Amino acid sequence: MVAMERVDWTDPDLQRLVADQEQEIDARYDDGDHDNHLDAETVTVAVLARDEDTKEAIACGVLRDPAPSFEAGTGELNRMYVHPDHRRRGIGKEILRALEAAAKDRELGQLVLETGIQQPEAIGLYTSEGYRIIDNYPPYEDDLDSRCFAKAIGEEG
Repeated sequence: MVAMERVDWTDPDLQRLVADQEQEIDARYDDGDHDNHLDAETVTVAVLARDEDTKEAIACGVLRDPAPSFEAGTGELNRMYVHPDHRRRGIGKEILRALEAAAKDRELGQLVLETGIQQPEAIGLYTSEGYRIIDNYPPYEDDLDSRCFAKAIGEEG
């Protein structure tokens, strides 16, 4: 079982998980380009999942709104990550739903996100939750390794 917790972008546990996520992405894509301008000013909601027994932070995700390259009313999901020891337990889905609830609270009408073609588990999660493939948006429009998705908030997945 996990407990969801909203934290600041600067939270040390969140930053540790973000660093772990970046390392995993580097290994899958053999690059080190994580310049998506996330910081305390652009991240509006950050969520951690903690193991209820150990209190260890094991998963995270963030929301920023408005999403760059989109009009007001669209938020962007980012830094979705579940530690490998805790995968395949539905925790990613719980993080996703917590961020969707936060987006509804912020009265956003749509969420967008970018993931990579070498992350089939992420693509499976998003499509199973009602996200649809869209044209790659900036800065991913020319990135053949990227897949972008969108979901209208309030639609059933």
